[in-house]
Amino acid sequence: MPVKNKTWFAILGLLSWKPMSGYDIKKLVEMGLSHFWSASYGQLFPTLNRLVEEGLASRHSDLGHRKRKRHVYAITPKGRRQFERWLREPSDPPRVRNEFEFKFFLSSRLPVEESIRLLKEYRDQQRKLYDHYLESEQDLMIAVRDGTLPRELEEIFPAEPSLVENEPSGSNRNLIFFLTLRHGILAVGARLAWCEEALSALRNTRGRERRKGN
Repeated sequence: MPVKNKTWFAILGLLSWKPMSGYDIKKLVEMGLSHFWSASYGQLFPTLNRLVEEGLASRHSDLGHRKRKRHVYAITPKGRRQFERWLREPSDPPRVRNEFEFKFFLSSRLPVEESIRLLKEYRDQQRKLYDHYLESEQDLMIAVRDGTLPRELEEIFPAEPSLVENEPSGSNRNLIFFLTLRHGILAVGARLAWCEEALSALRNTRGRERRKGN
């Protein structure tokens, strides 16, 4: 089998919950996984097709809730073995690729105003993300308390008391979702705190430069 990137295993892991269409997977990623994993349509569907070719997933057509024909993918026993083997392997250290941070680093040779502009844009972006995560957190807190399906997942898992086959009612599923989201909230909160710290330092530098120029 050819060397696989982590997207293979991420998709197999989601399919281990239940059969899903490519749209279902993309929607799930956009709603709850984007702070630690992302996949474009350009990655997603070729990967699903390769999983089928390798015998790790199966594909069939059905009518979705809007009566539109769609391809639904299900994990195979071979795919489940591959996923479970990967799950037991040590995880790689996080690899960060942050376009803003690279721009900010390069702005060191530019007027300080350009660095401040970049920081403000990044801060505004992160604030919107933080607010979105806090909304999701409220839904997950209710789901943890009541043992119900989070509101955002009802379209993908309609009338499903459990994502995983034979999963007992009141399992730790929602708690795991909640704790994963908390990781994202704390990470974004740290970025916002850094933005304020960096802006304060750059404004002080700008003030000193202006006083020297007078």
